[in-house]
Amino acid sequence: MKKLIYLLVVALVCNTFSITAQNIKMELLVPQPFLQGSDTGDMEFADLDGDGDMDLISTGSGNMSDGTAHGALTTLYFNDGAGNFTAVSNHGLENIRVSKIALADIDADDDLDLMISGATQGATPLTKLYTNDGIGTFTEVVSTLFDTLENGYFNFGDIDGDTDQDIIYSGSDNIFDVVAFINDGSGNFSLSSDIGVTNISGVLELFDADGDNDLDILIMGVDQDEEVVTNLYKNNGAGSYTIFNNAGFNPLNFGDIAIGDTDGDGDKDVLIAGMLDFDVESEFYTNNGDGTFTLAEDVPFMDLGFDGETSFNDFDNDGDLDVFIIGSADGGLPNIFSHIYENLGSNNFILSDEFTGAYLSTHAVADIDGDSLLDVVIGGTTTGNPVRGSFMYKNASLLNTNDETIRTNISIYPNPSNDFINICSDKDQLQKIELYSMTGRLIFKTDLNTNTYALNISNYPIGTYLLWIVNQNNESIHTKIMKK
Repeated sequence: MKKLIYLLVVALVCNTFSITAQNIKMELLVPQPFLQGSDTGDMEFADLDGDGDMDLISTGSGNMSDGTAHGALTTLYFNDGAGNFTAVSNHGLENIRVSKIALADIDADDDLDLMISGATQGATPLTKLYTNDGIGTFTEVVSTLFDTLENGYFNFGDIDGDTDQDIIYSGSDNIFDVVAFINDGSGNFSLSSDIGVTNISGVLELFDADGDNDLDILIMGVDQDEEVVTNLYKNNGAGSYTIFNNAGFNPLNFGDIAIGDTDGDGDKDVLIAGMLDFDVESEFYTNNGDGTFTLAEDVPFMDLGFDGETSFNDFDNDGDLDVFIIGSADGGLPNIFSHIYENLGSNNFILSDEFTGAYLSTHAVADIDGDSLLDVVIGGTTTGNPVRGSFMYKNASLLNTNDETIRTNISIYPNPSNDFINICSDKDQLQKIELYSMTGRLIFKTDLNTNTYALNISNYPIGTYLLWIVNQNNESIHTKIMKK
């Protein structure tokens, strides 16, 4: 699961909100922006230039705007706020394929920094870390600390509980140990001593598996004996790990992991898409709350997901997480797909939409045009034109008036403001308010039992923030506010 920080951006600023169940439908964006091919690459949406909308960074192999093929390319696209993307020249990032991208604020300056790994046009493996100046200009952090990665994996996360972003790293030079680089809070990293995750290398995700408020590690891949394994490791709170011996996960490889609370019970559930013994499988696990998981039977996406990606996203703004999955079924071409499965509640999933399929594929999800609906970009080897292309889809979900609706009427004013923003509920009492920076850093929270609240933003820098409001029924709304 690679997109967790960006799923906060799901609503427009307005005076009254309504969260309503919908049928999910994606339509090819018209006009279709030209995007580089991203076969064997990666894509991420993020606000890279500090203007409050979702920009795009893409890596991989594929086609260029003149139709010629490229072997390795990295492109940064700025969004104008309406979903129109323009490629940035001279961004200074290495051109790579067989690649991985991760974004985090490593130096606490409220912008998103960048780490990439992969192979260059000449097949030279590399791993590089870049800092962002806040307007989308990146500068390489010159360091010999990070080994080169190709077909490896890494993620940012606070593994030692000191509130900054550390790095977890897997797959370096056929070394079957996971290593950690610890952040001093200013973006300076040091190699940790042995963290306890040994004899395994593969795709990994950081999340709180057992409800103790630290980041555990789930990793799927192979051990040094070339056996396929999927292991969960418990964090002691300071970045030292021990294996959960009976976590409940079956071994898979060549796939992806999605993490999210799909049933609204407060813990994180897991979807693992991959392959075992040449059989393509997607396995969905519900969390028992104690670091053990139960495999769900008969989900409709059981046989999908090889050489692709998966993620949880609330595509229909109904308050629960739907499933996106892209990749190959058994046999490869032409059995490739992009599917969205709508969560009808209580993990009851149905196929809601399917569009251009891809394998050796990647995707990213964000609200690109400010309409409060999450849009999708996909890339990889496809059956479309170009064969190794990328395609942007707009969320065109239609309201289904027969579905049960959940409505929360909230007024937020004035917005923008330079001092106080008033939050008023016409019906249910406010239970919780949290305020985040555009990088996802929590900067304010309060628990309430009232219908009105005056949020003081006078001491915050000018800019855009993400406001999360929860009412007494545990219904929530996310929206943007602006300090002027």
